[in-house]
Amino acid sequence: MKSFPWISSLLLLLCYVAFGAFLQHRGSAEVVWLLAAAHAVIEAAVLSIAWKPIRNLMLLGFQSDVGYSVMALALASLAVVVVVWIQIFAYFLAMLAAALLLRVDLLTRNLGNLLAFLILALVSLAGLGLSWLPHWLLTESLTA
Repeated sequence: MKSFPWISSLLLLLCYVAFGAFLQHRGSAEVVWLLAAAHAVIEAAVLSIAWKPIRNLMLLGFQSDVGYSVMALALASLAVVVVVWIQIFAYFLAMLAAALLLRVDLLTRNLGNLLAFLILALVSLAGLGLSWLPHWLLTESLTA
């Protein structure tokens, strides 16, 4: 077995730290942080353990006229979200690209889907957690 993919893991970690810093700067509510953590876990699941069911669901959408219509409406809605929230979308795109890079690195090392899911989820959640570090240090220094 080859060594652990440190560079792609660090890239994913830094992407989530940057996103967490963005959320900190905006003063986001707890529910937003919970949604960000849920996104990290769902993204890890889709890229590893839930890949085949999600792929089959997407392909099922292109097998009928109704499916084509729903997919077209979904893509049009996504395009509107991209245009309106371009800065947030850029964070999500960077996080997805870094997660895909780490997933490819894990695939080349022949790690199983469950272990890949755990690594992707833990690195992503660690990045969100590390983004709180400056906030905690600042509040500790102000109270001391």
